Amino acid sequence: MHKDSITGEEVIDYDFFGKGVKPPRKTRTTDASKEFSKLLKELDRLFYTRPEKKKSESFSGGRIRKAQNQLCTAKMYYGEKLKNHLEFLRNYMTQENKKEVTEKPKLFNGTYDEVPEEEIEKYESIATDLFFKYIISPESQKVELKPLVRAFVNNLEKMTGYHFSWMAAEHHNTEHAHAHLLLNGKDRITGEEIRIPKEVIKMARVTAGALCTMMIGKRTREQIEAAKKRLPAARRYTILDDKILQYCRTFSSPKKEDDGNEYESEIIARNEEMKERLSTLCEMGIARCFSRHIPPVYYLEKKWALKLKNIGRYNTFVNARRALRWTSACNLKVYDRETGPFRGVVTQRFVMDDENVFNNAIVVENRATGEAYYVRTFKQSDPDIVGSVIELSYRTNEKGKTVLHLHRMGSSGRKKNE
Repeated sequence: MHKDSITGEEVIDYDFFGKGVKPPRKTRTTDASKEFSKLLKELDRLFYTRPEKKKSESFSGGRIRKAQNQLCTAKMYYGEKLKNHLEFLRNYMTQENKKEVTEKPKLFNGTYDEVPEEEIEKYESIATDLFFKYIISPESQKVELKPLVRAFVNNLEKMTGYHFSWMAAEHHNTEHAHAHLLLNGKDRITGEEIRIPKEVIKMARVTAGALCTMMIGKRTREQIEAAKKRLPAARRYTILDDKILQYCRTFSSPKKEDDGNEYESEIIARNEEMKERLSTLCEMGIARCFSRHIPPVYYLEKKWALKLKNIGRYNTFVNARRALRWTSACNLKVYDRETGPFRGVVTQRFVMDDENVFNNAIVVENRATGEAYYVRTFKQSDPDIVGSVIELSYRTNEKGKTVLHLHRMGSSGRKKNE
């Protein structure tokens, strides 16, 4: 035990992951990258290294040991409107907005398993426009969510140096039980505006997985085998797709079929597992099976591997491809900094709800050129944006940061900042 230098409260000495690793109190300094580099190396050493082996031993053993660590999804989003902050706290986390959920989740935090109303009101009184949301979903349902979230916040405070005001709730209305964590955007002690470094955001999944491993031990052989059986149906890029890339035959020039899509390669399934995987790619629309051939031949869409990775990042990407108005599915790309300025009509809009739609986005199509882009907007766009003519570009703002600029075009051709 020791006294906190700021609050004067007695606090427990907490070794990071119980391994004696103590990240610096403040990492938001000019030396932050060095400190995070050290921390990443230490994490890698603790959880992902193999014991020394004889040179004759197979390298595959390392992959098995890595697979034994518990898996846990930990995704972060942020908002910049107080109205949305309070709406998320009162209605979404408690699922008051879902009539089908009869047993409403109770908010918890570092002190209470069920936060009393006066504490919720206290949080609301200090709530800011800026807020952060984490979805924490362990693979194993044996992991208790409240201790996991509390340990996660504890580590987050140690990695960033901030003191968080936070609320969380468990959700059990989906296949996998998970927790939603809400962080206020202002340090509860110093009043400083919180900015979570990219390095910490990237480490969230590793941190959460390591905490789960500490709580219930390493994954069992049954867990690993069950995960392998789920791979052919995964809606993301997997190691099975590495095998497909290895065995497919690339066409000298893309083949355009009667469905309007262009295909870059073909393959015959080597085994039942590959056949299942190719069937999943067909369901997602990035492959096509020609069953008239014996054995069946599968065509793979142009840049299918990249598109599959986009499907993994954005769970509405498949739906966006299917609902394109003026061009074929193969032409949809993700808009990024390298794309350059683009003008078109907004034909689709997606609004994040954290469980079914993971991000805010729009789809912009140019009928004349046949181009279409999936644009992650970060902030929720207005409902009336569908049908608008807009211009897209990335520009440097007054803080020197490159950000997305979206301009709606008025009826007279004048630009209207969005």
